Amino acid sequence: MARRSVQFWRIEQLNGDDLRRPFPARRVAEVLKKAQEAGTDRHFVSVDGTVLVAQSASLSPHPVILLDRVRDTNLPSVGDALGRRKPLPLAPGDHLLETTYFAFLKRNVIAVLTSGNGPRASRMAEYLEGMLGLGLGLVPVVREDIEEILNRLEVTRFEFALPAERLSGKLMEGEWADVLDSASRLMNQGTFRISLSVGRSGRAEDKQRIRDRIQQLIDLFRRAGSVEHFDYVVAEGKDSLTGDREVVDLLKERFISHIEVDPDVFNDPRKSTAEAISILGKQARDNEAFFALTLPEIKGSADSGSVPDIVAGGVAAVRQALAAAIKEERGGGKPTEESEGSAEHELVRG
Repeated sequence: MARRSVQFWRIEQLNGDDLRRPFPARRVAEVLKKAQEAGTDRHFVSVDGTVLVAQSASLSPHPVILLDRVRDTNLPSVGDALGRRKPLPLAPGDHLLETTYFAFLKRNVIAVLTSGNGPRASRMAEYLEGMLGLGLGLVPVVREDIEEILNRLEVTRFEFALPAERLSGKLMEGEWADVLDSASRLMNQGTFRISLSVGRSGRAEDKQRIRDRIQQLIDLFRRAGSVEHFDYVVAEGKDSLTGDREVVDLLKERFISHIEVDPDVFNDPRKSTAEAISILGKQARDNEAFFALTLPEIKGSADSGSVPDIVAGGVAAVRQALAAAIKEERGGGKPTEESEGSAEHELVRG
């Protein structure tokens, strides 16, 4: 058996505004299914060059969407019974797909069935923004008291550790990605551990600046979608309300379920999708009471009209083509916001 995790995230904002109604997940799944059936190119290239492609796997009882990272370089090799290496038997035009499964639940919760190499939750937000113009603000679903504790914590130390073989900048974003990438070049065995602390000496204002900086790095760390790959993640400090010393285990603060899966099933694309839908459905049922207790009720109906049909390359490609056309028409002049918006409406929303 192999171990996988189900993370829970909540869509908090849509296109920069607080989301106070259900996210139109069913419409998104229907748009993807329509594009699949029509043979529309659904590939999206991220700013960092990562290629993503999504497909609809189920519409009910919860929309389930698969998001694949597409790989055609640095591919692994196949070994025969004697350990002789040979290339992966890919036909011309084939790619390696690394999959993460997303189920869109009530209360704008997303259940994410992860694997070691599949895209992080933030990649789904990136994909929907690039393909459909839907900018999602995602926050992790956490323990009931963790936000309250961290808000009161005058942090003095932040520390984490993970096995050297898992070191990769892909686990994190921003400054942490640089740290982990550098560490991966330094070691490939053992345990990598890093600790940030305020220290005992120095002026009070200097210590406060260090605390603020560590807090920023903790916030960045918590927003990452790969915390479960670490062995140890803690923040330590004084509770400003009680004066007590608190050590907060950030691995346990997220609402993450760890499950055992049959690796043979997940190596078969048809069986793996059905199994993932079953796992995510069970997680939705098992945890519905917790969500009802800890998360706000979302009223109203989804704004399905805000979700356009997919065009090849997505909204991002349309915007680029539109900007280039307007620039050429005006002899290199800068397009106005009004003309960009109205033309985009015609091209994308239909």
